[in-house]
Amino acid sequence: MTTLDPLRTLGELVTERPERAALFERLRLDYCCGGTQTLAEACRQRELELDDVRARLEAADATGAEGDGVERTDWRRASLAELCAHITTTHHDGLRESLPRIAGLLSTVVRVHGGGHPELRGLQQAFTEVREELEPHLAREESTLFPACIGLERDTIAVPEALLEEHEREHASVGVQLAALRRLAGDYCPEQALCGTHRALLDALAGFERDLHQHIHEENNVLLPRARAMSALAARPSRRPGEARELPGELTTTRGRRRTTDTPSLPPCCETWIVEQARSWVTRRPGPGAPPQ
Repeated sequence: MTTLDPLRTLGELVTERPERAALFERLRLDYCCGGTQTLAEACRQRELELDDVRARLEAADATGAEGDGVERTDWRRASLAELCAHITTTHHDGLRESLPRIAGLLSTVVRVHGGGHPELRGLQQAFTEVREELEPHLAREESTLFPACIGLERDTIAVPEALLEEHEREHASVGVQLAALRRLAGDYCPEQALCGTHRALLDALAGFERDLHQHIHEENNVLLPRARAMSALAARPSRRPGEARELPGELTTTRGRRRTTDTPSLPPCCETWIVEQARSWVTRRPGPGAPPQ
């Protein structure tokens, strides 16, 4: 009898045990851009038997067989700086090597076989489009998103919600393009290869897809949620020494008395103004040992 909760999301399941990604890849369960789907929802959408998938997941958890060659690090335990460094050196640098290599393989295959197989030109065009979207996206992550996450962790400066949402939208767009590439390339089936170079191309495209799935998962399901949660805490006004700590489900009044969140609260506009004023005061306030202004 299986015990794995079918209402847990794909992103949570892979974040908890990264080796589960290998099984999800084989079953075509989208744990990166579609990481907010529950296991039950994803199986229903793919017309897979839920109990069978749960059993295979639990068997893989017990043996580790499904996770061979797959990232196993639990990035929830790393700092944001460490996670950003890992994404840059492992995924971004890897893409900067694989993108021109795949483009070269495509050029060769289209030149040799394109006359008799016009679908290859469509594949080449689709890959060019995803490359043109990916390369500036990587640069923006390294110049804007990652420094913002590191600043959040180091200096408690909130990451703008608009920046997080922008990257989530761009990841969703890449996910759509990856699915289109797979369709155009015949599901990367090696039996359809027209020559050795075409076989190498299909293998490279499959690896490109796997790496991007892992890459986007680490951002969508680990980095961005952590940055969002930490930013929410950073946006809250600091407590004065001796002030009672706020407990989950409670709000603390200025006189130190607690009231539950069920009681009437300030209008959102007032609460936002208070938070903004408090943050402004904290920003202007000199730190310990700083000269008076």
